Amino acid sequence: MLNIGGPVRITDYGGEGSLLLLVHGLGGSTENWNVVGPDLSASGHAVALDLIGFGDSEPGDRRPSVEDNARLLAEVIQLLGYERATLIGNSMGGLISLITAAEHADRVERIVLVNPALPVSRRHPPDFEVLTKLLGPLVPGIGVPAFKAYRASHSPEEETTETLRMITADPSTVSDFAKRSLTEANRRRRGRDWVIPAFLEADRSIARYVLRPRRYRKLIHRIGAPTLLIHGAEDRLVSVDSARWAASERPCWQYVEMANVGHVPMIEATDLFVSTVSEWLAE
Repeated sequence: MLNIGGPVRITDYGGEGSLLLLVHGLGGSTENWNVVGPDLSASGHAVALDLIGFGDSEPGDRRPSVEDNARLLAEVIQLLGYERATLIGNSMGGLISLITAAEHADRVERIVLVNPALPVSRRHPPDFEVLTKLLGPLVPGIGVPAFKAYRASHSPEEETTETLRMITADPSTVSDFAKRSLTEANRRRRGRDWVIPAFLEADRSIARYVLRPRRYRKLIHRIGAPTLLIHGAEDRLVSVDSARWAASERPCWQYVEMANVGHVPMIEATDLFVSTVSEWLAE
């Protein structure tokens, strides 16, 4: 556990060489990387962290916005004794990685974007269920009661099952080990009064980017670090159209599209994900 204005939980998967900092998405935690973390350690020193307001990183006086968490990444890199790191970020973690690379370029060596939060595609926006779960809580007076009602009527195991149904192309591809890790993370979140407000504030901060394509375009054109963009073609949260747009905006980035994969390739297609990332890092 690190102390950067408050607790920051990390999971160290070991490895030698340059730092690989693994950054989870909205509602996630270090458990999202438990399946692939040990394998990624063959390519560097792999460390995952709980962002402010997630996992075991209680926010306290800190804010869980994407901008504040970008500053946190820069501080974690320094506190771990490195000048720079490769950021590997999924979903919200991808957006945070981009902001870190733009605002703290001296701390970022390379970036791996894994189904990052991207501007909403007009041709293929998220389906109704996804919109309801992501945007519904942002309506004033609805978010906190809705979350409390959901968790009161669903066990941690049921929450994991429903989440995987929404974020994966085929939940049967997820290992039992991954399901147990995610369920344990869900269980630990219960009873913490800061979890829901932190989720909502982080969600609002994401919306300020994904609902403003011009702002997002300016952000990605500020990135100078070598970048690998990985995207599951069956993602229901972030359309593959959005990933293709980002790849066309930045043709110098390497773009890998994974067929029959949803929003979390590192959980759904672990072998393919590890080999794709490891080969790119080796280059």
